[in-house]
Amino acid sequence: MRRLLPVTDMTAAETEGGIAAGPDAAGPGAGGRASAGPAAASGPGSSASGREWSLDELADAYAYPALPAGEGAWLRANMVSSLDGAGQHDGRSQPLSSDADMRIFGTLRGLADVVVVGAETVRLEGYRPARAREAFAARRAAAGQGPAPVIAVVSASLNLDFSLPLFTEPLVPTLILTGAAAPPDRVRAARAAGAEVLTAGDGAGVEPARAKAALAERGLRRQLTEGGPRLLGQFVAAETLDELCLTVSPTMTAGSAQRIAGGPSVAVPTRFAVASVLEQDGFLFTRYRRI
Repeated sequence: MRRLLPVTDMTAAETEGGIAAGPDAAGPGAGGRASAGPAAASGPGSSASGREWSLDELADAYAYPALPAGEGAWLRANMVSSLDGAGQHDGRSQPLSSDADMRIFGTLRGLADVVVVGAETVRLEGYRPARAREAFAARRAAAGQGPAPVIAVVSASLNLDFSLPLFTEPLVPTLILTGAAAPPDRVRAARAAGAEVLTAGDGAGVEPARAKAALAERGLRRQLTEGGPRLLGQFVAAETLDELCLTVSPTMTAGSAQRIAGGPSVAVPTRFAVASVLEQDGFLFTRYRRI
């Protein structure tokens, strides 16, 4: 993997396939860096795009910004898109992904307090509980986090299979975000399955700003959403999305697949500024922050 942006004194060496001492030493959001040490691009696990970064290096590169004590939350999204704008292929994002993309996927989960996901994505992607990973144990403990992120499912109808491991076998109880008008029988079924139900809207649906605040009130301030497109579109429209981590896959799908964000368009496009760009095997791993 090599860093294309931000440019530092190591970028040229990485681009040329040389030896790199760390992924983002001068970049935004990098905390106290604990480099895994230099490694040659021709070493084990490397490719024409440079050596494979350690999980510690990826975690430093994707560290959440510092938040004021006891207030606020930071909501980032992690999505993948083909070159021609498809956010999925045959209903799933996996065909657009890569090994490096999945390492970043795991890193973003390893840093988050909570993963927010739409009910349709839970059904299509076969979501399972987040697991504790030894690679992030010390970092999470130092940040006062639990062993694994909470999964929070956004659903108006609660039309979910509560016999799935997501609800029956989580390391930490799964949350469901819904509206005040959610079907009472489904709310009871969710609670009977061990899920915690939070109301984040006055009607049937969830209001994005209230969902973000409700999670923050529970101490879940480092927030990550993995979609789907409809949920991401709602966060964008409500101006509650702080950061987008977008993998640009070197693939084209044609067809009529959804984009990464759906729903009604916003009156004025929301502007984001590029924070970093990494590359491996033709995949671009970009990070943008809302201006």
